[in-house]
Amino acid sequence: MPIGRDYLLKKTAGPSKPKLFLDTQIVPLAVDAAHSLEVALNRASVRSGVRPAVLVAGLGSLVSLGVVQWLRHRRAADRPS
Repeated sequence: MPIGRDYLLKKTAGPSKPKLFLDTQIVPLAVDAAHSLEVALNRASVRSGVRPAVLVAGLGSLVSLGVVQWLRHRRAADRPS
């Protein structure tokens, strides 16, 4: 399709409704949540005197331990008695 002289003057319809919802509702919520987690991690790091990376690693190991325990419990419940 050839580009006419008025190509830059034509206005587009704008973003779709799902894209507009994502950009105006979901993304700001996700950014606010990430910032809140960062602030909480920073405060915990200052209070405990432990580096943030160590806190994240410890939290990750606790979460993974919980998931493993949950899977073991679920697997045991699925076995016939």
